[in-house]
Amino acid sequence: MKRLDSRTAIYCHELLHKKYAPNAFPGLTPDAPDPVIEEFKNLGFSHEAKAIKALKEVFPDLIEIDQNKTFAEIEMETAKALLDPKALMIAGGYIAENAEKELASAFGIPFKPTDRSSRPDLIVRIGNRADGRPIWAPVDIKSHKAVTDSKSNYVFSSPIASILPAQDAKEQGRLDYNDLHQLAHYTRHFQALGIDGDDLWVGIIGRDFENCVWARIGDVVMGQGQAQESFLSVYDQQFAEAKEVVRLSLIENEDLSQKAGVIPINSTGKMGCTVCKYKSTCLKEMEAFDSGHGHVTLLARVTPLQVEKHFPHISSINDLLVETPLNDAMVTAKIRARVKKTGVPELLDPSTPVEIPEADIEIDIDLENSMEALRELEIDEPIGEDRLYLYGFGIHDRTVSEDWRTAVIDTYYNYSNTEDGEFEVMSKMWNKLQSEITKAENSGRSIKIFHYSPHEFTWWKKYVNRFSGRPGVPTMNELEEFKISYLVDLYPIAQKFAFPAKSYSIKDLAPLAKFEWSVEMAGGANSLFKYRDAIKGDLDQSVRDEAIKWLDAYNRDDVKATFAVRDYLRSLA
Repeated sequence: MKRLDSRTAIYCHELLHKKYAPNAFPGLTPDAPDPVIEEFKNLGFSHEAKAIKALKEVFPDLIEIDQNKTFAEIEMETAKALLDPKALMIAGGYIAENAEKELASAFGIPFKPTDRSSRPDLIVRIGNRADGRPIWAPVDIKSHKAVTDSKSNYVFSSPIASILPAQDAKEQGRLDYNDLHQLAHYTRHFQALGIDGDDLWVGIIGRDFENCVWARIGDVVMGQGQAQESFLSVYDQQFAEAKEVVRLSLIENEDLSQKAGVIPINSTGKMGCTVCKYKSTCLKEMEAFDSGHGHVTLLARVTPLQVEKHFPHISSINDLLVETPLNDAMVTAKIRARVKKTGVPELLDPSTPVEIPEADIEIDIDLENSMEALRELEIDEPIGEDRLYLYGFGIHDRTVSEDWRTAVIDTYYNYSNTEDGEFEVMSKMWNKLQSEITKAENSGRSIKIFHYSPHEFTWWKKYVNRFSGRPGVPTMNELEEFKISYLVDLYPIAQKFAFPAKSYSIKDLAPLAKFEWSVEMAGGANSLFKYRDAIKGDLDQSVRDEAIKWLDAYNRDDVKATFAVRDYLRSLA
């Protein structure tokens, strides 16, 4: 059996299948590296290096293992550090067979190889066991917030200067789900090695690397009420399932007649298809599933979790079409399946009419922020400071012409990459909208302001919270009144329909409205790199000007796309 790493339990099973049964996929070619994902990884490594540097300033005796050495050498250095009675913290450690042998020999116990390899960012000494062995706890360094909301769990936050768990600093919350999986992997490995403690402490140093957030992973629970269960139990089950996929894949790799029985599925999030190097191959396989009928997870909003919960016996879109629905989720999925086949949009609930507000003056707005590419990839971890730098708007006077193409499109922007620059853009946009509202209402005309997705209002709340007290900045109550009276989010309206599209992204719906972006490589990924060019003072001015020109044109098209999609939704309603 192969040694499995800390992400094994959360890896897609098809990724494991392709990794461990390469002979079953002749000619398999990984996708070209996604520049956004690569940038995300690189800045993650940079964040980790900064955190280690900050720790070494506080703990000069921190043992940092040279990553330029061979894996075998790193293992031996790790084992040596784990057995050093003076060692308190280890960075860059690696534990696999060599380290396991060294530890078993030092402890005077028979060597029993495990099925794991572990590379926690930090290994922190918590104390000593009753048998004299050291107690070590795994800690990972992440560029996101360490804690998510949870009323059923508790975490313990300690300043970096006194990194050990502070049991009096208890607060409600839970470590990130994916982080917990990695920490559970290390915990089970440490238990097998005999360097664990009764409390099973695990930690995360998050985005600000000023604190280490600890949890007793044995006490962490998932779910609520009767559905609540131990996280370690959840992890153990998922690890066992992944381990079985690996076992079957290894068998298939030697004998292609012994199929592992894994079917590619369309998964989302930072461990899903969007970041996978085999996503193009898997997409083709899902499209070809069941003689070309396709896999059900190709349908928008039909996630693997939803399938498992509501119709686990169905994998094919064709089977879904002919099956009698057993629940509401299956009814909705069946409509989506029908729409994928016919190409004709349908209401998901035909009994409820769809109303899209109309006004004499209709304004569409769309913002650009520096980390939008990550949001599009469903990665909620900014790489650096997330700055709003451009806000576009279109003003359509429907008393003059019904055609939205007559709208006047304009933008506000600031490429200083500063908080003051962000304030300038948002203030100009806020004042412009207030001016248009006043002008319309003073002339007896109605007015509405449209956007696509809650992303826009999230930034308005940031504006109020970040710049509260500055001249012209509204209060939160004023912002809420503005939202109720004038703002219309088209995203939840679009979700009332099933479309022949893979998602509800405006990039996927706009083509249905016969709209196309005029700029090349339109999308958040390219905007991230264009923004980087726009703010680099050491670049040739012509390069910066080209980037700014592209961003402006891209945003104007985003505004037009919002007009086009609304017009399309009205035609359907």
